[in-house]
Amino acid sequence: MKTIAALATPPLSGALGIIRISGDKAFLVASSVFAAKNSLPLAQWPPRTLVMGGAVVDGVLLDEGMAVRMVAPYSYTGEDTVELHLHGSIPALRAILEAIYKAGASPAAPGEFTRRAFLHGKLSLSQAEAVADLVTAETRDAARNAAGQLEGRLGRVFAETYDTLAGLLARFYAAVDYPEEDISPGEPAAILQTVLDTLDDLLLTAGKGLLLREGLRCSILGKPNVGKSSLLNAFVGHERAIVSSVPGTTRDTLEETVTVGGVKLRLTDSAGIRETKDDLEAIGVSRARGAAENAELLLVVLDGSQEMDDADRAVLDLARDRACLVLLNKADLPQKLEREQIEAAFLHVLPISAKFGQGLDAVYSTLRRLYEAGDTLYDGSVLTNERQADAIRRTMDAVRNALSGLRDGVTPDAVLAELERALACIGELTGRRVREEIVDEIFAKFCVGK
Repeated sequence: MKTIAALATPPLSGALGIIRISGDKAFLVASSVFAAKNSLPLAQWPPRTLVMGGAVVDGVLLDEGMAVRMVAPYSYTGEDTVELHLHGSIPALRAILEAIYKAGASPAAPGEFTRRAFLHGKLSLSQAEAVADLVTAETRDAARNAAGQLEGRLGRVFAETYDTLAGLLARFYAAVDYPEEDISPGEPAAILQTVLDTLDDLLLTAGKGLLLREGLRCSILGKPNVGKSSLLNAFVGHERAIVSSVPGTTRDTLEETVTVGGVKLRLTDSAGIRETKDDLEAIGVSRARGAAENAELLLVVLDGSQEMDDADRAVLDLARDRACLVLLNKADLPQKLEREQIEAAFLHVLPISAKFGQGLDAVYSTLRRLYEAGDTLYDGSVLTNERQADAIRRTMDAVRNALSGLRDGVTPDAVLAELERALACIGELTGRRVREEIVDEIFAKFCVGK
């Protein structure tokens, strides 16, 4: 394989910038741009030990920092690797990278370092996917679950399932190929049922995993001028939406992803719900209703400083029998809304002042209680990847067919065909039978330098 190099930290000015070099010529390439202060050649540095030195390009010192060499196979990629730990000056880092490329390295493709770790057996395919999840995690639970998958919790389930099916398949082949030996495949029905139960339990976590990875679709709903946009701004932390005392200011939907109370929300603010003759506002109201229908959680905003009217009742009717929080806004003003009748119909009714941040902690804690799992759930055993979920479904389908064939007394070769299909599907998760185009698609989603 060619030697590759890339910036492993974000391409932004900062305290630290790391350049990673991996491949057979990594030591030679790194030596062309970095010299140790102790004057030892790079090949003589103690492995996995930071060495002080300087980065020199065309005889000019561009930076001082540290470097570490890792000898194959004891590195992230399983190859000879050097990391230069320098200051985060983007012009200097770019100049050093250019010199590294001139010395014989090639720019790394997205995810190429992790791809090499997979190809060299340092990571399973599910662990490699967990790396991408960990890098992009936006909540504590998402990071914890990705770390558990990186540790191998999910991969072990895939590997054990693969080995179980492979062992059963071998016994079936032996029974078919050597009928005179009277070889028994054991109790295949019981084994297959155990595989089905294991995969079914795992697949049941996919809903939670999707919430963890993608976030909860959440729509802010209310009539005009009750403070919906103020609530969005309070969640986001800056003025994302225009706030005006003029009703009907918001005409289109505004979308923002935020983490609220440890829960990732895909928030949608939209036009206030009311009857209107304004064509543009009517379109906005229609979109607001559509966003509410597609939402998994509604944040219903009412003006607590005003008595309830028909427009408020229409909004509450949209939220009835839905997952929702009813937020009585403008709690900083004298209250006129009769709270008791709302509490009789809705479980979560909270007074807030979006303008001043009053009561938002109660909103956050309620969301956390409703949607954030305990410490033991997101430990790496929650399925967050749709590709993996699809492979599990296909595996289960093949196992069910094999189990049905056994119970119906079909010929062994028909059962073998389904077992082969199941093994191929689960092999897509372990990486043992994965197609090259699937590998390409997985690592194309990574950032450069990882």
